[in-house]
Amino acid sequence: MSRQHSKTKIIYMKISGLLLLLSICLSCAKQSPFNQLVKSPNDLHFDGLATVWDEGIPLGNGMVGALIWEKEGKLRFSLDRADLWDLRPMENKEKSEWKFSWVYNQWKKDDYKPVQDMFDVPYDNSPAPSKIPGASLEFDISALGEVESVHLYVEKAICEVKWKNGVRLLTFVHATKPLGWYRFEGLESQLNYELTPPVYYTNEGSKDEGPVVGQDLRRLGYPEGKVSKQNKSITYNQKGWGGFKYQVDVTSEIDNDIFQGFWSISSEFPGWEKKPSAQEITNEYLNKGIAILLNTHQDWWSNFWDKSSIQVPDTILQKQWYLEQYKFGSAARVGAPPISLQAVWTADNGKLPPWKGDFHHDLNTQLSYWPAYSGNHLDEEIGFIDWLWNNRDTFKEYTKEYYETEGVNVPGVSTLTGQPMGGWIQYAFSPTVSAWLGIIFTYIGATQWIVNF
Repeated sequence: MSRQHSKTKIIYMKISGLLLLLSICLSCAKQSPFNQLVKSPNDLHFDGLATVWDEGIPLGNGMVGALIWEKEGKLRFSLDRADLWDLRPMENKEKSEWKFSWVYNQWKKDDYKPVQDMFDVPYDNSPAPSKIPGASLEFDISALGEVESVHLYVEKAICEVKWKNGVRLLTFVHATKPLGWYRFEGLESQLNYELTPPVYYTNEGSKDEGPVVGQDLRRLGYPEGKVSKQNKSITYNQKGWGGFKYQVDVTSEIDNDIFQGFWSISSEFPGWEKKPSAQEITNEYLNKGIAILLNTHQDWWSNFWDKSSIQVPDTILQKQWYLEQYKFGSAARVGAPPISLQAVWTADNGKLPPWKGDFHHDLNTQLSYWPAYSGNHLDEEIGFIDWLWNNRDTFKEYTKEYYETEGVNVPGVSTLTGQPMGGWIQYAFSPTVSAWLGIIFTYIGATQWIVNF
C-alpha cells in the first residue's frame, strides 16, 4: 500500500468517525432530557386523566402550583399563586358589638342568636375577603386519541402523561422559582392551546348567565380581565380589589414534533415589594432553556428526600407517608405564605374556594407543618414562622380591639395579611389560637438548638 493511499485512508476514517460522533450528538440532542426517569413504588399512577379539579395531579413549590386534569375534552392546567387574595375587610369589623365582652354577655343572657347574626352571617353573605384562583391553561388534545397513562414521579416532582399514539407530555413546577414548564413530544401537528381566565365579572343583559348567588366568583365584581396574544405568548392581566393586580403569562415554542413552554404568575398590591412580571419571567427562561432549570429543580428535590426516609411493613402506609411528604414539599417554602386550606391548588370550578381558601389556625395550619419535624424539613417550616412574626403587629391590634387587652392572639380564621375573616365564631375567634401556634415556635427553636449543638 502506498504512503499516499495510507494517509487517504486515515483521513477517511477520521472524517467517518467525526460524522458518526456528530450523528450521535444530534440524536442525543433530539432525545428528551427526561429519558432517565425512574419509577418508584411511591409514585402516583393512573390509566387516565382526572375529570375534576380536586383529583388532578398536584405540582407546586409553595408559591405557585398547578393541577393537571381534563375538562370537557381538554387537558387543563389549573394555575395558582399563593398570594392571589381579595383583601377587602370584614363588613362587621367596625361595629361596636365586635368585642369578646359583648359575645360573653350574650352567652350569659342565653341569647346567642345575635352573636351568630353578628359574626357568622356576614361571613356567609360576603364573598370576600377570600383567596382567588389564577387561570387555566388548556390544550386541545382531541386529536391525540386515548390516554395510556398518567404518572407522577414523586422523587422528581415531574408529571408524565402518555397517549396511545406515542405522544408524551412532561411537566413540572420548578422547585424554587415562580415558574412552570411543559413539553409535548411526538406531535404530528400543532397543538392548539389557550389561557382561560376565571369569570369574575357579569355581562349585563346577557341571557346566558345564571343568577350571581352563593359561591359564584362573579360576586367579587372585578372588571373583565384582558387576554392578549403575541407570536409566542398569551398574557392575562386581571385587576382585583383595592389596587390588587395579577398577571399570568404562557410563552411557548415549537421545534418539529416538540412543543414546549413556560408559564408564570406574578402579583402586585399597593405597598408590596415590586417583583418581575410573569411575562418577564417566562421570556427570561425561554431564552435560557430548560437544562439549567431541570438540574436545579432535581437537585432541590434530591436534597429534600435525602433529609429523611421511612420503612414500615405496611406498604400502603409507607406510600402514604411519602405522598404526604411530597405534598408538604410542594406547598411549603421560605418566603412563601403559610399553607392555606387548599395551598397552591385553589378550587378551579368557577366558585369561591371552600371556606374561602383561608388560613385556618384551629389546627389546620399547625398540623400541616408537623412533617417539618418528623421529616427533618425545618427550612420549609420557616415560611410559617416568618409569616407569624411579620404579622405580629396585626395580631396585637386584633387582640386589643376584640379582647380589649394587651397581648398577642391570632385570629383562628385569617387572611393573607393576618386580618380576621370571621365565620363560625367558636373557631374564628378562639382565645386559644396563640397557645397552639406558640408550640410551633417552641418546636422550631428547640430543634434548631439541638441541630446547632
